[in-house]
Amino acid sequence: MINKKNSPENFETVELDVTGMECVNCANSIKTYLEKLNGIYNVDINFASEVASVSYNPNVIQIKEIVADIRKLGYDIIEEDDEDAVENIKKKKLKADKYNFIVSALLTALIMFISMSGHHGMYDLKLKPNFSLITLLILTSYVVFFNGKKFLSGAYKSAKIFKSDMNTLVSMGVLSSYLYSSVIAINHIFNLNIPALKNSHEVYFETSAMIITLILIGNYLESVLKSKTQTSIKKLKELQAKFVNVIRNGEDMLLPFKKVKVNDTVIIRSGDKIPVDGMILEGFCVIDESAMTGESVMIEKKKGDSLISGTLMKNGFVKMNALKVGKDTTLSKIISLVKEASNSKPQIQRLADKISSIFVPLVVSIAIITFLVWYLIIGKQFDESLLFAVSVLVVACPCALGLASPMAVVIGVGRAAENGILFNNVEAIEKLNKIDTICFDKTGTVTTGEMHLKSIKTYNGISENELMKYVFSVEKFSNHPIAKSIINYCIEKEIDIYNNVTEISNEDGLGIIGKVEESSVMFGTPAMMDKFKVKNSDLIENKESRNLFASIDGLLSGEIEFEDRIKGDARDILGRFKSKGLDMFLISGDSEDTTKKVAEELELSNYSARTMPEEKEKIVSGLQGEGRNVAMVGDGINDAPSLARANVGIAVGTGQDIAIDSADVILVKGDLLSLAKSINISGKTVSIIKQNIFWAFFYNALTIPVAAGLFASYGIKISPVLAAMFMAFSDVITVMINSLRLKYVNINQ
Repeated sequence: MINKKNSPENFETVELDVTGMECVNCANSIKTYLEKLNGIYNVDINFASEVASVSYNPNVIQIKEIVADIRKLGYDIIEEDDEDAVENIKKKKLKADKYNFIVSALLTALIMFISMSGHHGMYDLKLKPNFSLITLLILTSYVVFFNGKKFLSGAYKSAKIFKSDMNTLVSMGVLSSYLYSSVIAINHIFNLNIPALKNSHEVYFETSAMIITLILIGNYLESVLKSKTQTSIKKLKELQAKFVNVIRNGEDMLLPFKKVKVNDTVIIRSGDKIPVDGMILEGFCVIDESAMTGESVMIEKKKGDSLISGTLMKNGFVKMNALKVGKDTTLSKIISLVKEASNSKPQIQRLADKISSIFVPLVVSIAIITFLVWYLIIGKQFDESLLFAVSVLVVACPCALGLASPMAVVIGVGRAAENGILFNNVEAIEKLNKIDTICFDKTGTVTTGEMHLKSIKTYNGISENELMKYVFSVEKFSNHPIAKSIINYCIEKEIDIYNNVTEISNEDGLGIIGKVEESSVMFGTPAMMDKFKVKNSDLIENKESRNLFASIDGLLSGEIEFEDRIKGDARDILGRFKSKGLDMFLISGDSEDTTKKVAEELELSNYSARTMPEEKEKIVSGLQGEGRNVAMVGDGINDAPSLARANVGIAVGTGQDIAIDSADVILVKGDLLSLAKSINISGKTVSIIKQNIFWAFFYNALTIPVAAGLFASYGIKISPVLAAMFMAFSDVITVMINSLRLKYVNINQ
């Protein structure tokens, strides 16, 4: 599948689904080859997800040329644009791999059965020697050249560009024992009596076949587990509606999701998935947004309210104006973010990849030295010396190294997405684990961001109820957050409104004006009272006050104080951060008194009030200048400079209008528990990656000397068959299963 997007320096980036890679060194071979081509800016290939990201200059080289070059190396590209079609192709390939290893296993079992006949007092099939050798030669040839052809062709591809990989090691090991056994067999079948082979009688066809079969089984299990690690992305895709009921040019039609256009009218009924982002034109519904925000409470929506793609209509019927469609929808962007983070590599994996690239030539050298020492210096038989060398080649395949971080990253990013946490880039996983300081924007981060009416003061003898009746009457025409809190308060207190309301106008940044019955009503800031020279405005003690004031017929009549309440989980979560030794700073554009009060309630000694966006960025850079690793948590819009400056920028949002370009991590649900979970996921993912890399190195360090026969004098040996078994399951056991633990670890602590 080809997916274009923007890239630096006027280059474009294309994502290609690559098939045929058997190990991380295959990916490195493609990367090395492509980066030498003129017009290629950067290549990043993820072996685990089989995705190649290529940045190129379209004026110098075309996509079709890049695809042709990859195919020239012997790999293939899936060019389907439909992700379902890509998924089906991969399923068919997995099914073919399963059939291949089953055939190989059955033939290998037959080869073993014939080979063991008459050995060590076992059953005797009483086969004639020549018939037995011919049968073994034919069966093993099929296993090696048909069932194992991907290893041989892979080794050939790598050799063409002077590279070596897992296929090189497997092919050398298999062909060494196969060719040696074939020469022995042919010598006996045709009575050639070759002098150099007069003392050689043993054949090792079962070794060649068993190596192929065991590695095929290991590869198949690896593919199955790799497909299971993509479950989070699959779950997100399942939230996407396949077909959409649309009214266009007065005609009712059913269209595929990708065909919906901006400003189409979309019809949504009970049980439907919301296909695109938009605004309700008519109707009423109850929406389940849990899949997107993690919020389990159903939400009622009416005309004028927004709907988010990926959510579910539990009840109702609406017509919606489509505002964001295709790849611009919230759900599509989330899927894209999860895929990009899953397909990229952390720094720690790049180190493992570099080591893998020099590891294979090193292993080949060790195998050659092993053979020469056993055959020329120690004086062992040719075939026995050869088997030691074959064991080294097979046991040291570096698959586990290549899978060490991709598996953990894919599962970690997926687990985060399931909890409403989006990593914009994979480096954020590593960086988040290193932070020692967190800066919080106050409003909407540690507080709800919703203003609640706290107190009411009246002037000039008007009653509180009468004051609120006037204010309610004009504020019902406003969509300002303050208006919402007033309306909710008046509804709760059962305060009526005046019906005769006219001449409503908004004074930008100051307040609202209207005529209620026959009275002129103003509601707004102290500056508004001064602007219109309201009588008794000298009663306003603090001209910088954030309280709002009401005047009726030009006379100051009331003062209303609002508060932004602290989020319910803020104290607990910040307490957890303190216990972990994290330093915390509260940064706000609010007044000194308000900011100080919130800081004191949260027991934060470090805070900054009346802070402008550019000043927030300076605070973050100042902390970094002290050697701190800083995470900035903000709403992702007016905090963009500080989010971009921080080591890790964390945007708090509801899944809409989030600053994807500025933030490294996006908390869709917007609660602080999600922040705690993101830090925990980061720590556990990095821990798993380190464990994987350690075990991959430890395994090779431990098994290569044993395979080379260093402990043979103590009776400790690894045969080529046993080496194949160790190699085939090392990545499955030490890397795959260890990585899968991330799906079940507790991320709340």
